[in-house]
Amino acid sequence: MNTKNSLSGDYFQQMSRALSQAGAHQPTLVVDKQRLDQNLDELLNVIQTGFDYRIVAKSLPSIPLLKYIMQKSATNRLMSFHLPFLMHVAENLPETDVLLGKPMPVAAARQFYHWQQAGNANSFNPEIQLHWLVDSLERLQQYQALAKELNSTLNISLEIDVGLHRGGFSTDTSNNAAELKQALELLTADNHLNLTGLMGYEAHVSKIPNIIGGHQKAFKQAMNSYQACIEFTTNIMGKDILDSLMLNAGGSSTYPLYDKKSERTQFINEIATASALVMPTDFDVHTLEHHIPATFIAAPVLKLVHQPQIPMLKGFSKLLHKVGLLPKTACFIYGGNWLASPCYPEKTKRSNILGHSSNQEMYELTADNTLKMDDYLFFRPSQSEAVFLQFGKIAVYEEGIIIDWWPIFHSEDVSSTNNAIKKTLNNYQEVS
Repeated sequence: MNTKNSLSGDYFQQMSRALSQAGAHQPTLVVDKQRLDQNLDELLNVIQTGFDYRIVAKSLPSIPLLKYIMQKSATNRLMSFHLPFLMHVAENLPETDVLLGKPMPVAAARQFYHWQQAGNANSFNPEIQLHWLVDSLERLQQYQALAKELNSTLNISLEIDVGLHRGGFSTDTSNNAAELKQALELLTADNHLNLTGLMGYEAHVSKIPNIIGGHQKAFKQAMNSYQACIEFTTNIMGKDILDSLMLNAGGSSTYPLYDKKSERTQFINEIATASALVMPTDFDVHTLEHHIPATFIAAPVLKLVHQPQIPMLKGFSKLLHKVGLLPKTACFIYGGNWLASPCYPEKTKRSNILGHSSNQEMYELTADNTLKMDDYLFFRPSQSEAVFLQFGKIAVYEEGIIIDWWPIFHSEDVSSTNNAIKKTLNNYQEVS
């Protein structure tokens, strides 16, 4: 992606003024609402060909942000990857339908039910709104035992391996097909388990080099593998099962490959994605060239240093300056060591003189930079799921001003949820 055409010095200077006016004098995560909307429009162009949309909550870990995307995209479907965040969503967004994005240890699932049965998130009904992801026969048998223990119905979505090879069911060998057959027969026979979907994640597709077939060949193979699992499922459970199954696929780097009018992908009925909406640098891939960066870190400049020196090597530092191996100007910022890359001022780079620092990290500047103390150095996160959680609130930027502050998941609400988890676990252990 050519981000130079979409991000200018004027853009960041305007954002700097907005942050200063809003009193943002510490490292701040900024989401540009207009850019977010533009990326969402691109996503909806695909979704509206006939797919349901499931928002990947780990990539947008903020209740107000999720509410905004849910309203704009007319969906109540979320994907969750972490037990405390699942509980947080069940409490704060009780109208949602939640699919787990990775298999949870059965102890984590048990903990959720004990927490919910203790009076938490009463308006969230897991028998209708919650789908556990299961990747193996052994885990399915564990969930079968849990369902009987709880005397409750558990909704199960089977993770299928469509080429990523990170686990899950498949039909590519006789042993794998035998395990899938056993799992489907178990689901058919057990009244406490309800098969509600299949999930095939194909994040590898956009990364396959052309020398071994490229993304088109990888995507074709992934869809063929998915269809093989569907055919296997209907052979065991009957074709009518397809009327009720969520056939989930997609991801931020692959969602543009789906088209409900295409024979290759028309059988998929649900696409999951979220990172593409904010565009961290890990998603600067050819399939997302039509998306634009929408989230940034703004870090105040604490100190400007001219002719920076290597400690204890003053004379050697002078020599390095003469031959151009040390910068003429550098700065120390408030914070640092994030999963992020500097994007403004241009050609800024992390200095190797002192190494990483999460307190005051040093960055080399060009000789013609105009930064002053208390200005901001801007970064693009490499991912959203980890980086967002390092900041207390998101500064929502629109038309030159900060219009709102949206808390992220590790706010006081999640702390109280964690305390409730501990209390529930202690009570359970005492009863046991």
